[in-house]
Amino acid sequence: MQLSRARVLAFVSQALPIAGLGLPIVIYLPPFYAEELGLGLTAVGSIFMITRFFDVAIDPAFGLLADRHATRWGRRKPWIAAALPILALSVWQIFLPAGAVSGTYLLIWLLVLYVGWTFATISIVAWSAELATDYDARTRLQGAYQAMLMIGLIAVLAVPAVYEAAGVLSMREKMRGVGLFIIVLLVPTFIAAITSVPEVPLTERAHVDWRGVLATLWRSRPLRRLLLADLLVGLSSGVSGSLVVFVMKDALALGQRSGVLMLCYFLSGCIAIPLWVKIGARIEKHTTLIWAQLYSILLLPVFFLLTPGNFWLALVVLMLFGIPYASHRFLMKAIMADITDEDQVRTGRMQAGVYFSLLASTEKIGLALAVGVTYALLDYVGFKTGVANDTAAINGLLGVFVALPTVLHVLCALTLWRFPLGRERQRELRRQIEGAGA
Repeated sequence: MQLSRARVLAFVSQALPIAGLGLPIVIYLPPFYAEELGLGLTAVGSIFMITRFFDVAIDPAFGLLADRHATRWGRRKPWIAAALPILALSVWQIFLPAGAVSGTYLLIWLLVLYVGWTFATISIVAWSAELATDYDARTRLQGAYQAMLMIGLIAVLAVPAVYEAAGVLSMREKMRGVGLFIIVLLVPTFIAAITSVPEVPLTERAHVDWRGVLATLWRSRPLRRLLLADLLVGLSSGVSGSLVVFVMKDALALGQRSGVLMLCYFLSGCIAIPLWVKIGARIEKHTTLIWAQLYSILLLPVFFLLTPGNFWLALVVLMLFGIPYASHRFLMKAIMADITDEDQVRTGRMQAGVYFSLLASTEKIGLALAVGVTYALLDYVGFKTGVANDTAAINGLLGVFVALPTVLHVLCALTLWRFPLGRERQRELRRQIEGAGA
């Protein structure tokens, strides 16, 4: 389907509140509830862990459900419409709590939020695979969506900074601002996409049972390899993300400026998206991902050469390090859309929901595992938080920060080597699908 620029913009605008919601869950909300609202680190940590596993568990179940049931309004729009009030209400309750709250309150509203999150995110990415059917058009659409995600991420990072610049230091007020920011973006962007972007009518065979779906998934060699690559990249991103603040604060002695450095890191990743889209248009998408892994492998050792206190050199290196940040986040989705074509030829059904739910699950599992593995390694090398570490501990921190992601990047590149689904194969699949539809 050919979409006008206005419709593309309406579709990708949904990424703004999604990004604005995703980052605070990781960075702001745990300390807010643990310290400001007094629930304690152990209780808050347990609640966020439980709800994260719930989030991972419901993704595939929802993907199967959404693929099997269509309405006269489509398969994707009704779920996005249902997600809108769920997300708006849960964001209001979580970010703007009235007075003191309990652990049960946080647990319930996080579970509600993750239901709405799953409805929205899985439906949006499945819808994107149906809107763009050409190999390179999918790269462009996913790149535009990822760029909007990065803009939303940068914008939500700026909200607390604006409050601080205005002299408002209360975490409760900052979270109130973030919550209102998300809700204000959520309503118009979702409504614009639902009302102005069409769903693609699909001509399909009869429903297959769930066991048939699972058997089809297991037989797909491209799917198995992509999910493994995504898990490895998720692990790598989780390791880097969980350590980069320690590296800046303790190894590079730049703790007071870490916020500015992180903002520039994400900004660099956003600016680089058109570069990765252009590379993906000239070569294969999986080859582009391999180049992104090799780039990171070559750059990571440079962190050993940085001298403590040198802000400008650290800024340059961190911005260079951020260039491939967004590459896998949209290229993996574009490749997954191609894999759904192979499945549609085999089964006669477009089952993007279940495929993208699996992709979402592997990334979340990778990010969750990364924190546990990384912190255990920090303990092993003798690095401690909140104290002055000796040279051996700092070198251990840098060693983990460089070595573990390097190994994961190498394994990811090897997994994607000679990937069995490229541009020519995808276009042949589309010809078969369109021929069957005609």
